[in-house]
Amino acid sequence: MFLRATKFYKKIVFRVILLYTSIIFFSFLILFFMVYSFFEVYLDGKISEQLVEKAKSYRILYRQEKLEGLLKQISKEVEILNLSEQFLRIYDRNRGFILSIGDFPSGLEVENFMKEKIDYYAVKKSNEFYIVLYKLSSKHLLIVGKSTHSNNKLLNRLQDIFFLSSGIAFFISILGGFILTATITGKLKKISEIAKNISNSMDLNSRIKITGSGDEIDDLSKVINHLLDRIQVLVNTVKETSESIAHDLKTPIARIRSSIENAMIKNNLSKDCTDLLGYVLEETEIINQMIADLLTISKIESGAYSLKIEDFNLSEAIRRLCYLFKDYASSKSVEVSCDIQDDITIKADSKLLSRAIANIMDNAIKFNMPGGKVAVSLSREQKGISLRIEDTGVGIPPDKINKIFEKFYMVDESRSVCGSGLGLSLVKAVVEAHGGEISVKSKEGKGSTFEIKL
Repeated sequence: MFLRATKFYKKIVFRVILLYTSIIFFSFLILFFMVYSFFEVYLDGKISEQLVEKAKSYRILYRQEKLEGLLKQISKEVEILNLSEQFLRIYDRNRGFILSIGDFPSGLEVENFMKEKIDYYAVKKSNEFYIVLYKLSSKHLLIVGKSTHSNNKLLNRLQDIFFLSSGIAFFISILGGFILTATITGKLKKISEIAKNISNSMDLNSRIKITGSGDEIDDLSKVINHLLDRIQVLVNTVKETSESIAHDLKTPIARIRSSIENAMIKNNLSKDCTDLLGYVLEETEIINQMIADLLTISKIESGAYSLKIEDFNLSEAIRRLCYLFKDYASSKSVEVSCDIQDDITIKADSKLLSRAIANIMDNAIKFNMPGGKVAVSLSREQKGISLRIEDTGVGIPPDKINKIFEKFYMVDESRSVCGSGLGLSLVKAVVEAHGGEISVKSKEGKGSTFEIKL
């Protein structure tokens, strides 16, 4: 589960959606704080302004009709208007509060305010009230206030609207990001699929379709198609050159071989000369096989080799190879054992893949020790098919394991064992042409294990 989540995290779809959603969310958040702050300041200013205007109107009435007239006017307003969220106080220096309407905030010090000059007013705000203190005269102080409840209710409503709209915007942004990335990644997947098909089938005639949109993906498709055109030209050149080399080299080698055979058939040569010609004939045969192997490898790697894909019973083929190699192994005092799972059938070039497996088995016997063992196992696993060939031979030095699949490379630099150095290169090329992979583990002096996964 964790690996799946990690793979999804690495996908472009996830990253684009995350970026797209984050930008929209943070933009929405910034916009909300701007709107919220604006409304908060606006409402604070509006109510403060209303309270100041109301206090000033009371001040005018106080000047015109004195305290009695002001008290009568306030009494009338209380009867007519709903002042549930407002409060009003009139403070007398000598008698204290002579008028008290509504809830009054605690902790408000009025004595200090009485020291201010007449007509001085101040606006204060607490968590629960907006308050205006207005000095009507040297004796009287007017206190007008209003609860913050209505404003807080409005701001809370604004918050609710934000959370609702941000949730909707969040899901819309995910949907929009998915549609956006699906459009882009859909084109990229098509390019990837065509590239994989070309890689697996080596069919260089395939090309990526140009949509005509003129976007960057179309430009990428054109570049890849142009690259494929260049590769196809190079592959055709390699193929033609390889065929020419094969023809030009095989013909003189065939003549040399024919001449040697004719000279040996005449039987009028000395024993030393006959032995020498026999050695030359063997070396000629090795050169001929090297040329054939090298051309096969080059064609497979370049994609010029056409695999003859068919239903191939791998189980039966490996059993047959084990049987064929037993006599050769016995001559080397090597024991061959097989553990083959039945009826494993694959789509493959049977001759080419059998030859590759035979090369590994031949090496396992050739580079083994007297009394050694070669264990061949074939099984179907969760991720594919596994073929293991394990020997108890001389092994491979750690610094040379990565080089054994190179052309003409031989671990035994003295070449005490006959070989061309192309066997494992051919194996690697064949396995990869079938979409598989080959790996090797080895300990010097203890043996090697080659594993082919298909």
